[in-house]
Order: sequence, then structure tokens, then C-alpha cells
Amino acid sequence: MTTEKYNCYLVKKKDGTLMKFCYDSQQGIYYQIFIKQNWSGKASIYKESFEYFYVLEDWNERIHVFCQDICGNLILCTLEGTEWKYKILLHMKYDVIMPIHIRAFFHSDDIHLLYNIVDKHTYSEVLVHQIARNGIQWSSPQIITKLDYYYRLPYDVSQDCECNLVLLNTMLAGMYQLTSRNFHIIEERWGKQEVIHTSLLPYIDFTFCVEENRKYYLFITQDDHVNRVIYQYKEMGLQKNIILFQHEKIDSCLLIPSNNILWALWICGYELYGCFSTDYGQNFSSPRVYMHFDKGLPVKVFYQEYSADKQNKHISHEIYVMNLNGKEQLFSKELLENSVVAQADYNQGLKANVENSDCEIEAIKDCFFKVKVLKIEKEELETKLKIAEKELSRLKEARKYEKNQISKLQYQFYKEKEKIKSYTNDNNILKEKNSYLENKLLLKDKEKTSIEKKLSVKEKENENLKQQIDIIRVQTLSNSEKSIKENSNDSSK
Repeated sequence: MTTEKYNCYLVKKKDGTLMKFCYDSQQGIYYQIFIKQNWSGKASIYKESFEYFYVLEDWNERIHVFCQDICGNLILCTLEGTEWKYKILLHMKYDVIMPIHIRAFFHSDDIHLLYNIVDKHTYSEVLVHQIARNGIQWSSPQIITKLDYYYRLPYDVSQDCECNLVLLNTMLAGMYQLTSRNFHIIEERWGKQEVIHTSLLPYIDFTFCVEENRKYYLFITQDDHVNRVIYQYKEMGLQKNIILFQHEKIDSCLLIPSNNILWALWICGYELYGCFSTDYGQNFSSPRVYMHFDKGLPVKVFYQEYSADKQNKHISHEIYVMNLNGKEQLFSKELLENSVVAQADYNQGLKANVENSDCEIEAIKDCFFKVKVLKIEKEELETKLKIAEKELSRLKEARKYEKNQISKLQYQFYKEKEKIKSYTNDNNILKEKNSYLENKLLLKDKEKTSIEKKLSVKEKENENLKQQIDIIRVQTLSNSEKSIKENSNDSSK
């Protein structure tokens, strides 16, 4: 099981049509329609794009796809009827193009956009928020928080019933922190960042959902020996943490609110586990296995729809998609609902068993003694843990310093690479100009040779003319002298 999130988006329209949005290297971003228990052929939306994109349906049933083209610009693709329309939202003016994780939501006619960039001053990656007034005039980008890539998607967002935005992300501040921050839509301001949980090691997965004033968080922590599925409930300042499950290998988790029941599901080994709450997340049933997989574990996708029977309430959450016998299938809600009935019957049987459990009291006393021994061992382990934490803190600081140095070197490398590319282009242009001038010089040499030949011919012609003129002069002089003599003789006569 991978921790990749949202390789696929599912959108259920009001008429019941189910659409799937995915990405591959051939089609780029594409969509399919579920018709007669099968998916239609792939229809490309935007080919020249990176793999990260975000799909959002508005209350007018228009579907919007936010993506990034290969030039780094942020693009909005909107499906109106059967035709896709395209619009460049932002021109990204950076030396190095980096893939961007995009999230967006609408409020009135404004577009709210969240995306990650590298801060050119600190070389660290940050999350920024930008608003397009009436979808046209962009505000200045506002830095919300730093991001740390210990998880493929470093942040996630959800909206509450009042359209306020809730942001959940991970960051490293001495220890790994899962933090939350609220955006108040009317005041257009971000609230204070709140730490949800702190861990010595990176989180394996996290998810959350918001209902009215209640926030539900589900995340997987890890240590040297065991992974834990931890649930956190928050309402009006109240906070409650529950360890739902622990095992050596837990891969992913998700929350599904449905019909006033909150479901928590997770993948452990080759099995799908889950439990549920019927009191708005305050208490959960015992975990149980829902499905077993020989191969091809489920993957998480993002599902959304506008529920027509609930005054156009927008429903959006993660679900598991399974590949059974070569066909994709959604994890059935009916299976979950049947589990509620089975759990209720189990609780009735448990109540009857408790009435006859006097014989188990001695066993419970023995357990208390073992707990006392374990507490002593725990104190010894905690002392060792504090020593290990100090050493780990020192190593983390050294690692953080090395990471910053690597980031700076990478940035310098990219800058030098761009300079070399620019110099290469300039050199190619000079070579072309030089080649052009050399060809032009050869033509001039040929013209010079031709002119010299013509001059030589003209000089020969001039010499011939001079000789003819000299001959004519001699003849003229001879004739003149002869004429003078004749005139002289005539005169003497």
C-alpha cells in the first residue's frame, strides 16, 4: 500500500452520473464516465501537464480541474455542458520549474488558491494562499506555513458548514508535528496555528473531516516496534485522544461520515479494518476486519457530490477503491451499515455474559499485579528514552543543518545550470552569425574576382584604343605634312 493521495478523483453529479478523473503519461489528465457497470474510454482534458491536479465541482454542477502545465503556469479547466474551457490563472515566474500541489475552493465569485513554492530567501518550501477577486484580479500571495516532505502530500484542506477552511499539515520543529489552522472566510484572515499531535518519527498517514463545530482527526504514528491508529476529537475547546488500533504494519487510514455515523477505516497487512461511532465521534466500537485481500490492496481516492435531498449540501471525503476480479469497486456503505446492526447484537450478548462473570474476578486481580510490574518497567524505559531523546535531538539538529546546506547547493546548481543553458544558446547564435558572415565574405570575394577580370578586359580594350589613336595621329600628321608641301608647290608655281 502506498501513501499516495488523490491519484484519482470521483465526482457524482446530481443526475447520478459518476465521473472519474486520473492522470497518466500518455493522456495527461483525463476523465471517464461510469456507464452500465463499466468505465467509458479515456477522454483527455489537458495533456501537457504535471501529474498533480485538483478537481472541484461547484453548485452549478460545473466541474473545475486545477493543474500545472509543463511551463509551470497554473491552469483552470472548466467543463461547461460537454465542452472544456481553459484559462491561465497564474504565470509562475521562477528560474526552476517545480511540481506544485494545488488546492482550491470558491466563495461567492472569488477563487481561493493554495499552492506550494520555494521561498527564495530561505530556500525552504512554503504554502501560500492567493485570492482572485471575481476570478480576475489576484491578491498578493500570503505565506501560510512551512512544509516538510515526510509525506507525499504535505497538506490537506476541508470546509466546514460556514465555508471556513481548515488546513492540516505536517512540519518538523524539533519533533514531527501535525498542525491545524483555520481560515475565516468572512474576515479573510488565517487564525493561529494549532498543534494537533507531536511524534518522534514521521507520520505514516493522516486524514480529517469537519462537521458543524466538530473536528475529527485520524492519523498513524510509528515508533521502533509498533504503529498506532490514533483518533482525536475536538469540539468547542474539548479534546480527546483515543488509540483505536496498533500493529507492526499499518499503511493508511481514512474517515467517512455517513448517516450520523462516523467510520474510521485503515489498512493493516492485507486486511481492511474499521470501527464506528454513533455519538458524533466521542466513543468508538471495537475494531474488526471488514475485508481480506490476497493481492491488490485498496487505494485512497477523493469523492465528492452535492446532495440534492440535503439542500445542496456538498459532501467530500476520502474512500477506498478496490480492484476485484480486474474491476474497480468502491468500498460498500451497505457493508458498513450492516456492521452497525451486527455490533448492536454483539453488545446485547456481551451484556448477558457480564452478569455471569464473577468467576473472572481473580483473573482481573492477577492482571492488576502485572500492570504494577509493567509500570515499574515503564519508568525504567522512560529514563532510557529521555537519554535517547537528547541524542536524537542532537542528531536532528545536525541533520537539519545538512539539509539546509543541500538545499542551498541544489539552488546554486539549478542557477548555474540555467546560466550554462543561456550561454549555450548565446554561443549557438554567435556560431550562426559567424557562419552567415563567412558565407557573405565568400560572395564578396567572388564579386571582387569578377570585377578584377572585368577591369583587366577594360584595360586591354583601352590599350587597343590608345594604339588606334596613335596610328590615326601618325596618319593625320603625315597627311598634313603632305598637304602643306603640295600647297607650297602650288604657291611657288
